[in-house]
Amino acid sequence: MIIVSSIPLAYAHPFIVNSDPAQSSSVSAGINQIVIHYSETVEIEFSAIKVLDSSGNQIDNKDTKYISNESTLVVTTPPLEDGIYTVTSKTLSKIDGHLVDEAFVFGIGDVSVPPPKPRDITESTYFPEAGARFPGLVGQVIVLGSVISSVVIWGAMRKKNLIKENLSELQKFYQSKFSSVTGIGLFLVFASNILMLVVQTIRLQTSASAVLQTSFGSVWIMRMAITVVLLAVWFLMENKSNVSNKKQILMLGLSLILISTTTVIGHGAASEQFSAIIIDYVHNLIASVWIGGVIFFGFILLPALSKLGGNKKELITLLAIPRFSSMIVISLGVLVITGPTLLWLMEDDVTLLSQSPYGFLIMGKIVVASIMAALGGYNQFKIQKSAERDITSNTINVHRKLGRSLKTEAVLGVILLGLVALLTNSSLPTSQAQQAQVQQITYCFQTSEFSENARFDINIDPFTSGSNTI
Repeated sequence: MIIVSSIPLAYAHPFIVNSDPAQSSSVSAGINQIVIHYSETVEIEFSAIKVLDSSGNQIDNKDTKYISNESTLVVTTPPLEDGIYTVTSKTLSKIDGHLVDEAFVFGIGDVSVPPPKPRDITESTYFPEAGARFPGLVGQVIVLGSVISSVVIWGAMRKKNLIKENLSELQKFYQSKFSSVTGIGLFLVFASNILMLVVQTIRLQTSASAVLQTSFGSVWIMRMAITVVLLAVWFLMENKSNVSNKKQILMLGLSLILISTTTVIGHGAASEQFSAIIIDYVHNLIASVWIGGVIFFGFILLPALSKLGGNKKELITLLAIPRFSSMIVISLGVLVITGPTLLWLMEDDVTLLSQSPYGFLIMGKIVVASIMAALGGYNQFKIQKSAERDITSNTINVHRKLGRSLKTEAVLGVILLGLVALLTNSSLPTSQAQQAQVQQITYCFQTSEFSENARFDINIDPFTSGSNTI
């Protein structure tokens, strides 16, 4: 229970947690500063608080700065007189690089303060950022999944006596397909990196060099550096008919570091919990093994095995299924554990989750993943079992059937990664609930009445029909 109560809320973007004055409240005249506490640390260079009067004129001293910590900002004003004031907040997250605009109102003296507007899905999901990061997710999954599958599956398959006499030619064609597919993956990552920088530059309305000086920019530089090194290794491997284990291990190590750059700008990092960050990384790794493994089998291994003549192609394909299935089953087992655990660490309110756009995306992800898992079961229990029965009759036809199924599964995997891109660039339901909590303030009436020698502060709660506290 102690562990549960100590879990901090994960907002995924720097939303307003509380402020002084409070949102939609009425306070006495004379205050000269606005303090806002955010859910995440923010970049001061691209963050600002503005205070506007009822005419829309900016009246603050334009001196937004940190106070106490990097998740709290303050701006000073001249002593404020009676009236309604609007506070606008623009903050850049130090974690995921998202720029968040918010606004609220408060009153001075005896005024009627209007309620805040609810946040909608277009404000909670960053579509340009999701679109820019999506190719990178697909690319890194292709590269990491293919490298791991190459070690686990192809490393064992090429030792089979069935293909020894054709191994030299088969190895050459296999390496060509491996280089082509992983090359596509790496260029997707490279293109995504460029798109991410372009989107961030446009979003912040600044230069690329200024973006690179932010925390997001530091992660981007690291990601691009790893991508360039991976491309260099890929170019060295492209014309080789047989790649050494050292180069494969190097590519594997770099790919593992590459996916860590996704983790450090994800929801796990936003929670500021070490356990959530580790689980998020493991989840990304195993998902890459699953989806990347499907792409490897369907677009690298099967095309390579098609070069074998006669029944060899069918038999070696049949032999590959159990090893591939074992890898996928283990991956699914880990994903079933890490996925819900990570979600629980970030948001354990199932009701809140089910009623939020984030929850709808989660449900979509589960549906697509379930279809993929069902197709995997079909491959193992229908296609494999049927082929095993046909061996004696010499009518085995597993290669073509499995190829069609794996391509369908790969398409679903890409769709799944699209949902992941939206999820990682969306607000968690906790932050959406925060907006609802702000609205609840409007049902509590606060005002101040003045006489010649005294001031009376009046608070009516909850300011609805029925019993109220004054």
